[in-house]
Amino acid sequence: MVSEKRETDQPMKTIIYYFTGTGNTLAVARELAQELGNTRLIPLRQAIYFGGYTPEADAIGIAFPVHFLTMPDIVRTFVSNILFTGDPFIFGLATCGERPGGALFRLQELMEEKRYSLSAGYAIMMPENFIGPLNLMNDAGHREEKFAAMKKRIPEIADCIRNKKVSVPEGTNSGLWKWGGEVSKKLSTEVYNTPAKFHATAACNRCHACQRICPTRNITVTKDGVRWGSDCTQCYACIHWCPSEAIEIGSRTQGKMRYHHPDVTLGDMQEQRGE
Repeated sequence: MVSEKRETDQPMKTIIYYFTGTGNTLAVARELAQELGNTRLIPLRQAIYFGGYTPEADAIGIAFPVHFLTMPDIVRTFVSNILFTGDPFIFGLATCGERPGGALFRLQELMEEKRYSLSAGYAIMMPENFIGPLNLMNDAGHREEKFAAMKKRIPEIADCIRNKKVSVPEGTNSGLWKWGGEVSKKLSTEVYNTPAKFHATAACNRCHACQRICPTRNITVTKDGVRWGSDCTQCYACIHWCPSEAIEIGSRTQGKMRYHHPDVTLGDMQEQRGE
C-alpha cells in the first residue's frame, strides 16, 4: 500500500517580489526560485500599479539591486505599501557590484516601521552596471566568476529559507556607509543630475525598446526623438538595453561598455513593466 504523502513533505510556498534594471536581480531570483521550488516570481512594479499588496505564503522575498548603497526608490515605495497575511518568513535579496552597504538594514527599518520583522537579508555580488557619472564597470573580466559564485551560494540561501533561519541582514549598518550612500546619490541626482542628462544620439532608430522596458514609464519615443520625464529611478535599464547603444548620459558614457545579464531578455524586462 502506498502511503499518503504528508503535508509537511510538500515544498513551502514562496513568493519573491523583484525589481531589476539590467537583469542581475531577476537572474538571481530565478536561481533561488528553482532551488526552492513552489515559488512565484512577481515584478514588484506590477504589484505597485496593479494591486497584489497582500500576499499569502510561507516565505516572502523582496529582491532588488543596490542603488547608492541603499534600496532604489521604487522598492521603498513598494515596501511602504505592502501588507502580509499570516506570519511569513520575510527575507531581502540584494544584488550589488561590490558592497551592499546598508541596503538590507534600510529594508529592515522599513519593515519595523510597519510592525513586521525582516527575518534575514542576503547580499549577492553580481557584475557592475553603474556607468555614470562615475564609471564603475571595471569588473568585466570577473563576470563569469561572479556568476559561478552566485550559483554556488544559492543552495545555502535556499536552505536557510526552508528552515526559516533568522539572521542579521548582510552588509553594514555603519553611519559612515549610510552617509556615503546619501552623498553619492545627491551627487548623481542633484549635482551631476543624471536623469536630466539622458539623451538619444543619431544612432537611435526609434525601436521603442527603452520605452517598453522603463519600469516607471518615464520614457516616451516619438518620430521626433526620445524624451525622459521626471520619474527616473536610475536603474540604467535604458542605456544598457538599447540595441543600438544610442543612449548616453551626458558625454561621460560615450564609448563605455554596456551590460545586461546574458540570461535575461528584453521580453523579461517588458514583462516587469507590465505590458
